[in-house]
Amino acid sequence: MRHPQSLVFWKCMQCLIVSCFLPSAVWAGDPAIIGATQQQERFLTCVLHISDHDLRGTPNSNDRLTVVILEHQKFLEIRGAFHAHKTKLAFSSLLARRIYLSTRVVRDFETLLRCITHELGHFATQSVYEGNAELAADRLRKTARQRCPSEVQ
Repeated sequence: MRHPQSLVFWKCMQCLIVSCFLPSAVWAGDPAIIGATQQQERFLTCVLHISDHDLRGTPNSNDRLTVVILEHQKFLEIRGAFHAHKTKLAFSSLLARRIYLSTRVVRDFETLLRCITHELGHFATQSVYEGNAELAADRLRKTARQRCPSEVQ
């Protein structure tokens, strides 16, 4: 018997592997969002576009930013591979320009808004420190509440 979650995970991993070997010029432009529903993708794309100005000029800013949503158990496995053991729901790889989110993040608007803007705050400040990321995230949250659709279920 095949497990649908395993198939989704495998497809996500294939996308990640392929993205590592293609030239960055192919990926420049709109962000890639993997594992999201249409509503979640619409919301995340909106928030990512709001952050464009803050991310311009940061290292690798010409490369595509990728958001990967993983079933929570798979998220924990990937988190371990990145040695991001303190995080519970989301983490970023600044070098790879990827944000990893657990499916638990996308259960409600407030949690998704808090996590995605916080992770974008790390990119905007190029800092691993949580306080710095939160300072940048606050402004993004205010704008996202005004401009982005809030129905993300």
